[in-house]
Amino acid sequence: MKKTGPAKNKKEFTLIDERIGALTETLPDSERKLAELLSSRQVLLATHSATELAALAGSSKAAVTRFIQRVGYKSFAEARREAREAQCWGAPAFQYAPDLSSVSEDAFAKHLQSDLDNLARTFERLNPKTVERAIDAIVKARRVAVIGYRNSHALAQYLVRQLVLLKDAVTLLPQAGQTVGEDLAGFTADDMIIVLAFRRRVPVVDQIVQHARQIGLPALILTDAGTPANEVPGDWRIVCETRGSAQFDSYAAAMSVLNLLVSTLALRPEIANKHRLLQAERLHSAFSEL
Repeated sequence: MKKTGPAKNKKEFTLIDERIGALTETLPDSERKLAELLSSRQVLLATHSATELAALAGSSKAAVTRFIQRVGYKSFAEARREAREAQCWGAPAFQYAPDLSSVSEDAFAKHLQSDLDNLARTFERLNPKTVERAIDAIVKARRVAVIGYRNSHALAQYLVRQLVLLKDAVTLLPQAGQTVGEDLAGFTADDMIIVLAFRRRVPVVDQIVQHARQIGLPALILTDAGTPANEVPGDWRIVCETRGSAQFDSYAAAMSVLNLLVSTLALRPEIANKHRLLQAERLHSAFSEL
């Protein structure tokens, strides 16, 4: 099996705010205004031209050029390219941020529409065969590990709590305070992993998926639309739209997909006939838990 190189999760560049913070020289007034503007609103470097930045800062295009070179870029084009890479990678400081200082019905409507658009695009892209085959694998797997780091961890926790109502031997990895390698050591082709790999991943996610491919361990990958198809390759891949209405990603579509997966799984005869969900409800009652 051909091995793939590690995905470039870590962007090898120094962002504009760090470059500005490292300056030790006194800036001319025209450049100082630019420094203040870009320190607080880095996204403008990705979305605005040099002329537009100059107008916003009350400066000049020539001052923009001098300032960009002063902080270490060869050109404004290089600075913009870096900012757009950070934007694509999901850095919150480089996402579009509307003015929500005065929350209005219009802001609510835009936020709602953004999530509705994400849901629509996600399900338009979703292949029913992919879902069916992934569910088949979950049903057959001896045990299932769900893996997610950073924001993906909350989604992984939700998925595990639903799966344990339906199937034995479901675990969230890594366990608190532990490393994932110890728990994956015994996994084989008879098992399965579900990896929530939404953007701004830690490098170990890619390494886990590469390991799964090497040993024939089935892997279902859920990721964002900004992640290239050749990154985090699994046996089944579900892409969810996550772009938020402001600085932070939205996981409304991802949660809907997870709900679809567990709801579909619950209807499978192999799962339903085990009555695990019914047994859990009886124990809730016996223990007066709810």
